Amino acid sequence: MHPQSADRPPGTDEAERSERTRIRDVYDGYAASDKYRRLWADTAASRFMVERKWEGIASLLREARFDPRAGPCLDVGAGSGDDCTRIKDIGVPGDMIVGMDLLGRALQRARLAHPWLALLQGDAGRLPFRADSLALVYQSTMLSSVLDRGWRRTVLAEVGRVLRPGGYFLSFDTRYPNPWNRHTRPLPASELRAAFPGWGVWIRSANGIPQILRLLAPISLGLCRAVESLPALRSHLLVVARKPAP
Repeated sequence: MHPQSADRPPGTDEAERSERTRIRDVYDGYAASDKYRRLWADTAASRFMVERKWEGIASLLREARFDPRAGPCLDVGAGSGDDCTRIKDIGVPGDMIVGMDLLGRALQRARLAHPWLALLQGDAGRLPFRADSLALVYQSTMLSSVLDRGWRRTVLAEVGRVLRPGGYFLSFDTRYPNPWNRHTRPLPASELRAAFPGWGVWIRSANGIPQILRLLAPISLGLCRAVESLPALRSHLLVVARKPAP
């Protein structure tokens, strides 16, 4: 039984099934789209954004005193698994990292690209882990793809359930609506604070608006850094939340 099934209102399961189907259809559309293949290609802009994202993550985890060897880590919505390699690069042993995704196609790519990585197919609203068992749960632009607010709350409640006392939730997600993509909804800091009352929370804005960086990166990475120096032009929020320890 799902750990919170007794408190789930009527129709919740049907709504979540509908949302899972919608997400699969959206990502099938992304995979078939020349536009998104170009946007997600290996370019100067994409490399700059990834490096800046992980510089920010490493800095914020140090500030929050995260111990990379504290225990198992889960990447929810791992996709191709590239972020799992980055998690390993900040000191988490590879055999303590698990990648999980709703989409089987994404996991097939991850298995080919990262044969060392333990992978699971599953639903972030029903994490297959015991309570208080993980040291870190990470998500990157997965929750902004979930439009149903009830399922978002379920996912965040599951994160809180599986993290051990003193464990960390690490989130990198959008702070602004994307007028070019109606399939996403920003993840505001207020939503995360409400999901984890009483937790220690560290928040930073991060990464320049991608549409601007894609224009500037072929010209000058210095211009990209100048964009990032202006808080209003940072498109994402980097959040670390630490579960209270006894």
